[in-house]
Amino acid sequence: MTSSATGHDPVAIVFPGQGSQSPGMGRLVHEHSAEARLAFEEASDVTGIDVARVCFEGDADALAETRFTQPAVLTTSTAIFRSMREKLAEVRRSIQPRLFGGHSLGLFGAAVASEALTFRDALLVVLERSRLMSSFNEGRPVGMASIIGLDGELVQEICEGATLSTADRVDIANHNLMTQTVISGDVTALERAMERARELQGRVIRLKVKVSSHTPLHNEQAEEFAAIIKGVPISDPVRPIVSNRTSRPLRTAAELREEFSEQLRAPVFWEGNVREMTSQGVQTFIEVGPGHVLSRMVRRISNRVVAVSLDDAEVEPIPISVLPPDALEAPQT
Repeated sequence: MTSSATGHDPVAIVFPGQGSQSPGMGRLVHEHSAEARLAFEEASDVTGIDVARVCFEGDADALAETRFTQPAVLTTSTAIFRSMREKLAEVRRSIQPRLFGGHSLGLFGAAVASEALTFRDALLVVLERSRLMSSFNEGRPVGMASIIGLDGELVQEICEGATLSTADRVDIANHNLMTQTVISGDVTALERAMERARELQGRVIRLKVKVSSHTPLHNEQAEEFAAIIKGVPISDPVRPIVSNRTSRPLRTAAELREEFSEQLRAPVFWEGNVREMTSQGVQTFIEVGPGHVLSRMVRRISNRVVAVSLDDAEVEPIPISVLPPDALEAPQT
């Protein structure tokens, strides 16, 4: 692989968010990597949750509980990332990514990988994040749904038509692809929007989450979360992290702190994120975490890049067996 003048490979490492979870996630990497096992142990110590048990033995309904989902996804992603470094070191290879990225919750995995946050601090912040989101849902039934086959402008019109008041509203939360958006809001408004999308020949999938992320519904929670983030130690990332809100690379602790402060109420522009990364010369996207949602979306956004998920590894060595050979930096001589 040819590196840039800065010595960074044309690789982006990206981390998935809530919704990527599935029963048994992380079990394989836990079995084959000492570093992965340490990550699960640290997560359990910090959170007071048996994260390995939640991931390996929890059913889909248990994993859908935000208070479990968010630390479990972050832990699985961090375990896989540490395992990747461990296995690469064993074969005397390395990856020096040009950029990091993440989808919503995945930005915390990116912050850990880029050394902007310690794993411990990321876990504590994510616990607070999940607490805020869960507490909102306790008093107000909310949900999310994916709309496929309709463009974003039409989905925006659908949301506006389905919104009857500030107490009965639905908004676009994620701009994932040109014809794939995620909407979020009060269940009554959400169901009206889902029905209208079906009438317009859109494919509608109700997501297995019990939150209403990335909308103005969470203005109050966003303010409280910003106050929490203000007191968390954050360093400049060793590699830039692409903003979900603006698609610009975040290079400083101050920029990353602002990103996290606005995250609960700001939509995710994932397609814009991918296009920014490709414009920066990224040729290979490596998804680090449970599932392969991001790598599949990357391939739909651009047919000129390689996108793989480390979670697709099925045999040793875990998880570098799925990486294309030219994504691995040869040892220096």
